[in-house]
Amino acid sequence: MQDKMLKDKIKQDIFIAMKDRNTSKVGVLRFLVSLIDKKALQLPPGEMKEADELGVMQKELKNKEESLAIFEKAGREDLVMDLKEEIEILKSYLPLMLSEEEIGFVVDEAIKEVGTNFGLVMREVIGKVAGKADGGVISKIVKEKIDNQ
Repeated sequence: MQDKMLKDKIKQDIFIAMKDRNTSKVGVLRFLVSLIDKKALQLPPGEMKEADELGVMQKELKNKEESLAIFEKAGREDLVMDLKEEIEILKSYLPLMLSEEEIGFVVDEAIKEVGTNFGLVMREVIGKVAGKADGGVISKIVKEKIDNQ
């Protein structure tokens, strides 16, 4: 039951947003639930975990942030405002991201455990910080730490 906790919270929040007549929030959350359901269909029945839900949400957040940059560059203020609101709604469901310093500590521990093999270190770090750090940031820190050894 705990595996469905995040999706269930989103569904409850849709109901609350509907009562409050917050149509933009309802739309964002319904789309998010549909993305989570789509991901669940791609996995074997019963295999959907909260980490998978977070992955779907992070991917959608990244897409929206990329779109935001494009719209800002094109001067589309109407779309920029809408996307900023959607991004804030998505961020409210994601765990706080780790700082680069905190990721660095995890990377140091991983290097002590598995050595300086980039792939092994990445696997170890991602396993420990899944959903709490961006893969690009992790990769950058791992490269720096391995190069400095």
